[in-house]
Amino acid sequence: KMKKMKFILSLIIIFLLVILQSSLYPHLKIYNAFPNIILIMVLILSVLKGYKESLMWIIFGGFLLDVFSFNNPIGTSILGLFIVGYLANFFSQNIFKKTSVFLIILAGIGGSLIYGFFLISALLIAKTNPQISFNQAISQIVYNTVILIPLFYLTKRLIKR
Repeated sequence: KMKKMKFILSLIIIFLLVILQSSLYPHLKIYNAFPNIILIMVLILSVLKGYKESLMWIIFGGFLLDVFSFNNPIGTSILGLFIVGYLANFFSQNIFKKTSVFLIILAGIGGSLIYGFFLISALLIAKTNPQISFNQAISQIVYNTVILIPLFYLTKRLIKR
């Protein structure tokens, strides 16, 4: 019963965050970039709880990101999040034995780069013309990383409770 409630609560949170990301966050643009809260949560959960714990966020969150983005082919965000989540978990388990601020910064930068590269590649394959500038890409990486750091430590505290 408790697992079912946790699952339903997680789905509701994912849905609300995707709505927030697609409706409010575009108004918080810096160099035409805004934070990707689902990517940030996948990184956090992959580092803190392991890859399997982030799968629901990857699948449901990625699907909703594709649906609400209007230009992503369905499955693009899921695959991008899948790769990022796996790599974040791999690095946190095998290379960095202890979670540090450096790991979180690296996860934010690397996760944003890999996810962005994957989305742009998928859009090019789908024969759409992604419009992205260097300033926008850097802003996206910085934005995600800056938000990731405090959210990581807040989530870590909440999980311990």
